[in-house]
Amino acid sequence: MHFSTYLKLCREKSGLTQEKLVSELYIHDMDNFKYLDNSMLSKWERNFAEPKVLKQVSIIKFFQKRIGGALPCWDGYSIDDVEEMICKAGMEHLLGKSKKLVLNFPSEVMHTKNLRIFQLHDSNMFDKVININMDLDKSFNHNMTHVKSTQFKKWALHPSSSFFVCVYKDEFFGLLFTLRLKPEVFEKIMNLEMHENELTENDFASFHEMGCNFMISLFAMNEKAASVLFIRYYAHLIAHQNMISEVGYATMLEDTKKLLGSMNFFHCTSEPITKDFELQTYRMTLSSFLACENVVKTILFGAECSEE
Repeated sequence: MHFSTYLKLCREKSGLTQEKLVSELYIHDMDNFKYLDNSMLSKWERNFAEPKVLKQVSIIKFFQKRIGGALPCWDGYSIDDVEEMICKAGMEHLLGKSKKLVLNFPSEVMHTKNLRIFQLHDSNMFDKVININMDLDKSFNHNMTHVKSTQFKKWALHPSSSFFVCVYKDEFFGLLFTLRLKPEVFEKIMNLEMHENELTENDFASFHEMGCNFMISLFAMNEKAASVLFIRYYAHLIAHQNMISEVGYATMLEDTKKLLGSMNFFHCTSEPITKDFELQTYRMTLSSFLACENVVKTILFGAECSEE
């Protein structure tokens, strides 16, 4: 979705005239909007001009307060709708480079439309992908998480879990696993008062109660596979934004830090596991996670966005 469309949609949903919105934005953020007038706002809405990304972020935060929601005016879209509106090339740029989480399998002849994403519990690759994940977990986390394959299988089958798998020509190309935890359990995980291997099904939040999204596994064969996995991840968060309060991740992998920083996670807690390895947690409220420069440039993109 272009920012011009988004701005007009939110303004009309708020019941504001252009003149009233100009006034309200000035009160909300004088530094960014002290020179804004009706003429410029009209140009923004008609896509004759585009505000800088910092202004776009500030406008989203204004509507967060006025309308509610982490990404106001996007709460009526399905996951499929949101996926169509997110810039694939922009997502690749957001994720950046990674040596271990995202490999460099040749992708020149691949088109993202030929990469399929589905829930693991709907797949005939269930055991195969779980075994791949176990090998990755041992490698990335130095065999220190002590999460068993039986636990991953139970989590994958839980209705509120999102275990996304990416395939290309029926071959595995990546995974992104997240759990939906109760806020009090998520707090313990983030503060390292509790570890993943201690989680039970009683710690999961249902879709009918507020929950927190906790990412537990990530791997992709190349940047295109990673981008479509994260498009599904963001689409899931946006489509369910009214029932997700925070997002988080725990890792021992140094390669993960840059990725989490670009995604607007902030460091929460650290715990030495051995003299060589340290477990670190990262978290962010969903509102701040979505309303940041890197994400806004990806989900509210301009006409220059290229899909390949």
